[in-house]
Amino acid sequence: MGGGRAIAVERLAALMPMHLQIDENGAILSCGPTLRKLIGRARHVATAFELRRAPPDALLIPAIIAAARSGERVFLGLRDSDLPPLRGEAMILPADAVLINLGFGIGVIDAVARYDLTDADFAANELAIEIMYLHKSSQAIRAELARHSHHLEQARETAEMQAFTDPLTGLLNRRGFELAFSLAIEARRAPEGRRQEFSVLQIDLDWFKQVNDRFGHAAGDAVLRRLAEILRQETRAEDSLARIGGDEFLILLPALTSETALRQLGRRMIASIQQPIRFDANLCQVSASIGAALSERYDELTAEQILSDADAALYTAKRDGRGRMHIHCPGDDCAGDAGGA
Repeated sequence: MGGGRAIAVERLAALMPMHLQIDENGAILSCGPTLRKLIGRARHVATAFELRRAPPDALLIPAIIAAARSGERVFLGLRDSDLPPLRGEAMILPADAVLINLGFGIGVIDAVARYDLTDADFAANELAIEIMYLHKSSQAIRAELARHSHHLEQARETAEMQAFTDPLTGLLNRRGFELAFSLAIEARRAPEGRRQEFSVLQIDLDWFKQVNDRFGHAAGDAVLRRLAEILRQETRAEDSLARIGGDEFLILLPALTSETALRQLGRRMIASIQQPIRFDANLCQVSASIGAALSERYDELTAEQILSDADAALYTAKRDGRGRMHIHCPGDDCAGDAGGA
């Protein structure tokens, strides 16, 4: 490859652990070690994969070869798997072989859990490593650390987790949310067909200061931990939850584009948060105001603009009586209340 000089298979595997090299008939010539964990002992591309995001009459091998020649991305679904399709770029090699370098895309978190993958299964510069640390739960990270006997490795991975995590609630901190949000913005700016929309919620507790003043900061901490539990219960594994201030929270909801679903989510959150929280012999009562924004309502989207609009929607909810959600619309010409006291 590249000027007539071949790369040894073992070196190719280290550089591209998710690569697949096939001949013109679809026989697998070499396969990266991470990808091999997914496809087992398959020896032919059609045994392991099926074509995705292609016309119904498209054939697997001709489609791969055509993508390699045109420079277009190819999407391959694992057979008998509900993971999102692997996406990759292909190129023609000498003797009509084809090299495909695949990646997980938004399915990386499910793949990590399902196939017990670690950072060693990814190339050193792979962004998926950062996503792993953002989304793994504390228990999964501790289990991962337990498999490492070297104390320096344990310290490094623990530091990675703490750098992105709020110590009180276990949610992401501002730094962790900014990384997840930058990935969402990047996915939103992708070309048509690969673009992924999202929604963002900004949550602020009502009457939280009164809890601190009346019952003390330990009671306030208990309320914040309970709120984090509620947010986890009401959201999906792929959503990013963050505490960014004292009683301020942000939620990133990838692929959620239905205003109806967003309003239903807001109502459930508000109803749950309004339930009294027992601390020692006291009952702590708070509510929540929520501001929301949907990325699909923007022609040109910036992180600063959508977060600013979610923040403005939050203060509209507070101004309108608190304990409710307001969804931002350009020009503010949409209905905004999602119920609450």
